[in-house]
Amino acid sequence: MRVLILPAICGFALASCGPLVRVPSAENDSPPPAEAEIIEQAESTPPSTELVQVSSAGNTAETKTATIDWTQARQDFASRDSDDNGMVQVASVGSPAVPVLLPDEPVTIASTGESSLDFRPTADGYFAVRKGEIYDMIINGTDRLVVRPGEVGTVRDSELKFEETLTGAQVSFSRYGASYLVEFMCKDPETPAKGSCVTEEEALVDVEKLLIAGTR
Repeated sequence: MRVLILPAICGFALASCGPLVRVPSAENDSPPPAEAEIIEQAESTPPSTELVQVSSAGNTAETKTATIDWTQARQDFASRDSDDNGMVQVASVGSPAVPVLLPDEPVTIASTGESSLDFRPTADGYFAVRKGEIYDMIINGTDRLVVRPGEVGTVRDSELKFEETLTGAQVSFSRYGASYLVEFMCKDPETPAKGSCVTEEEALVDVEKLLIAGTR
């Protein structure tokens, strides 16, 4: 029996009826638009099980773990030209998510002091900071890749790509299947007005000098 019958019955005996409750008319016999949209969205949208991104072309992309060429990384580590014991120490720490590339100089692992080169492993790779007088060099490596449907988590080695930023500059590239980003953070707060504290040539030379310091 529809609720609309209730007002008709009370119309004959108002004295015996309790407080009247306003009942939506036939034209408004539905939830408010905002509530209806929420209900419809909850019923039609399945729960997400993995991180996805949408590219500018409108294609759905997924974040996957890269396929690392550890064989090549071990060969390059064995043939590198360095006598730095600190880099060997980095190679012996745990099992890195990606091959570790660092400057050829002493390394402090997980340090909070003022050492020149501070290295910290992360769940998906690592980051290291080399402090300088004009700029700090921040090296990031990760095994996370954004790929389109149907692609595998594999990338080829790429050329160094230089870009200026609001705080200095950065160089990005791929190696061993992993993605690397080297940031140059200028220490002068007026850098944007004066121009970058590091030239493209200087940044590329610093990145090209990176050696493999850790592998599996």
